[in-house]
Amino acid sequence: MLSDIIAIPPESLISLVGAGGKTTTMYTLASELAAKGKRVVTTTTTNIYFPKRGETDTLIVSTETPTLLKMVSSAWKQHHRVTVAGRAIAAGKIAGLKSDQPYELLIKGGADVVIVEADGARHSMIKAPAEHEPLVPPQTTIAFLLMSAEALNQPLSTEIAHRPERIAAMLGINQGDVLTPRYVARLMISDQGAMKNIPEDASVYLLLTHILAVQKELIHEVVELVLRSGKVKRVLCSPRPGEWSPAKLHGNSEDS
Repeated sequence: MLSDIIAIPPESLISLVGAGGKTTTMYTLASELAAKGKRVVTTTTTNIYFPKRGETDTLIVSTETPTLLKMVSSAWKQHHRVTVAGRAIAAGKIAGLKSDQPYELLIKGGADVVIVEADGARHSMIKAPAEHEPLVPPQTTIAFLLMSAEALNQPLSTEIAHRPERIAAMLGINQGDVLTPRYVARLMISDQGAMKNIPEDASVYLLLTHILAVQKELIHEVVELVLRSGKVKRVLCSPRPGEWSPAKLHGNSEDS
């Protein structure tokens, strides 16, 4: 389980950015922590779909911070997983909170951990943020950078990437060029890429999903380059939702 690999102290504010499984990771981690007796808020600063059955215990919707605090505090009497949104919008989605509200829920709403989906990717494998993205709460203590390993060695296009034109501009390549491990690693550690708006004092983890379809050599190269930067504390890999393990280099687990 992710919560067994990564130390998540009390009063953690966790933000997820990137592409390739943020929503699933958020709800799975919340369930793991709730099973350990933690009170967990899941929320977003962008737009996400209404939670599915089993992903949360209850959904609270309000734009006003005092109302949210009151409702969330009351919800802990019956629940350990509470999802919070600003409002319901069209197409079965909920709109997120303002960037300062997740921290308010953490320090005043009785939550042990708040998990925030702070970025949108339209179900793509990889992305680069627009000017207004990501909406990471400045008090974030743990940041998860996500991408699907299936994007590795694929031609850069809208079929695999959200905002491919921004990826191309950032890396100095053209759409249609192959996303080599070196290019992907550069994107993951760039302050205008996956690291954009991540607080300097946050513990940063790269989470690679869908690794079964990718050669180990490609993963190894990305991991080596990312860890060499010193910006990422650890790299974790997932073959399928909810299953995580430390990335391995030359047959050994990389050190945290």
